[in-house]
Amino acid sequence: MSVTHSSQCEICGRGPRVSNQISHAHNVSKRRQQINISRHHVVVNGARRFIALCTRCLRSGRVQKAG
Repeated sequence: MSVTHSSQCEICGRGPRVSNQISHAHNVSKRRQQINISRHHVVVNGARRFIALCTRCLRSGRVQKAG
């Protein structure tokens, strides 16, 4: 059994985006931009949980880290 890590924030729902990769010769192909996901122990509804959240939510104070 393998554990897969989420590529989506459990607080705001942000996920990977699709953008263009442009070479020096200006050849354009699609690429996938991953968001910065980190897993932290946070307090949710008075309980301590281990969730995947983006660093934007962590930095803006949307969650309270469990010490």
